[in-house]
Amino acid sequence: MKHERARISHLVRVARLRIETAVIEIDGDDLDDEEAERQALEDAEFLPDELWALQPFNGNDYQPHVQSIVSREEIAELALQGRSSSEELIEAGESIRYQLLKGNCDTSEGELVFQPWLVVDEPDLHSSDLCRDWIRELKALRLTHLSERLDDLAAGSQPLPSDQILFNVKRRPEPKS
Repeated sequence: MKHERARISHLVRVARLRIETAVIEIDGDDLDDEEAERQALEDAEFLPDELWALQPFNGNDYQPHVQSIVSREEIAELALQGRSSSEELIEAGESIRYQLLKGNCDTSEGELVFQPWLVVDEPDLHSSDLCRDWIRELKALRLTHLSERLDDLAAGSQPLPSDQILFNVKRRPEPKS
């Protein structure tokens, strides 16, 4: 006898990335790039909203992601508590924060763009748990040691079969002795 699964519906809150940009001119005597960058970040905090431009969402570069999900069962329970499903979705969305990894696809350079909510002066259990989750996700993608492996290959290390697949590296013939 085939067991029939109960039909369950959900409300799912999705989000997509939008970026605002502004151009800031930094003038000064003998400023290097780091000093200009620091000054621009300080000045950006006080820019009026009209100087910021919202960039369009690019579906080819970014995909929507799930922020929160509530099943109809949970909705019924919430209704008994006098709360609505919309309230539950909004509450879940208010507690979500994003840590940005900025990548330049032309130069293959990247950096972590720290956000004010992530306190790094005194690491705590909360930030430790978040980082552990991020590292687990990277490990699942097998991305935790790629740059070291690429450095090894650039230094002349013999490619492994996985390198041939991941990086399209051709196996070099063994040197003739």
